[in-house]
Amino acid sequence: MLMIDKKEVRETIAAIKEKLASPSKKADCIADIEKMIGIKQSHVWRADLGSCYGNVCNISSQIEIEIGILNEALDTVREGDNSKAASLLESFLAFVEEHYDNEHPNYW
Repeated sequence: MLMIDKKEVRETIAAIKEKLASPSKKADCIADIEKMIGIKQSHVWRADLGSCYGNVCNISSQIEIEIGILNEALDTVREGDNSKAASLLESFLAFVEEHYDNEHPNYW
């Protein structure tokens, strides 16, 4: 299973949701979500090329689901439905929480 820093994901989603509350920061929200999509697309590309190791290569369909959620959130921000966008970002976060291990597991 791919390990990520869930704390960083939580902070990123929280920051985007905070920006959603300010109409003047719509462009920032769009840029932030587009950046996340770009990162996820890079992960799919690597997984599909087999440049990864272990069972990381078997998760491209999981990453595609994440990209789908983020694309839908991006569309709703562009349409001005910030409430739905916030909900989709929460869905993305829940997906990450469920399907990934922490990058630095707690051994206590």
